[in-house]
Amino acid sequence: MRTLEELRVEIDRIDQQMVQLFEERMQVVAEVMAVKKAAGLPILDASREEAVVAKNTARLSDPALAGYYERLIRQMMALSREYQAKLMEE
Repeated sequence: MRTLEELRVEIDRIDQQMVQLFEERMQVVAEVMAVKKAAGLPILDASREEAVVAKNTARLSDPALAGYYERLIRQMMALSREYQAKLMEE
């Protein structure tokens, strides 16, 4: 069994990867906003968001995590919309 300290080091390593992926995702979100703005499209595409939730939740190998993951992805999409709205105002 790993020690608490070893497990915390592992979580820190994962968190570092998540920070990098979050920044990468938000950079792409900014590009999406530029395309939407140029095309006159709205920020929210509810059917697309539902498809993203379903597709990514289905990728989980542990179905017991589905509800937690769904909350995470929905929160990320809400943050993405918030960031897009900020960019739209600029």
